[in-house]
Amino acid sequence: MNELKKLFEQAVVGTLPPDFDQWPLADDEGVSVAHVAAYYGRLPQDFDQWDMSNVYGRSVAHWAASRGHLPPDFDQWEITGAPGWTVAHEAAQNGNLPPEFDRWNLKDSSGWSVRNIYDLRNKNADKMKRK
Repeated sequence: MNELKKLFEQAVVGTLPPDFDQWPLADDEGVSVAHVAAYYGRLPQDFDQWDMSNVYGRSVAHWAASRGHLPPDFDQWEITGAPGWTVAHEAAQNGNLPPEFDRWNLKDSSGWSVRNIYDLRNKNADKMKRK
């Protein structure tokens, strides 16, 4: 088994060593150990490389936001990936904004605000409940 695959597997199950610091190690698409750990909610509390991105412009923070794994004190909502999609947009689309969120006017490159995405998601969720 190659070393990167082993690290990805450890990131998934949360068995990376406590002093692990090779978060940028990545595959050919820029998916790093940090991206995998973020997706599964396995980043350490002191992790601070949220803007590390893969080749598609998706940051570690985007991956964590998509699954609801951002830390409670996360405040880097403006980190932007392709196409101008902020971490806040990602969290709103996936229903993972914290109750105290207040950055509703952040806009993506098309002019859509976080509020627009949040409202659209909730409107669609309501439609699905009625079916």
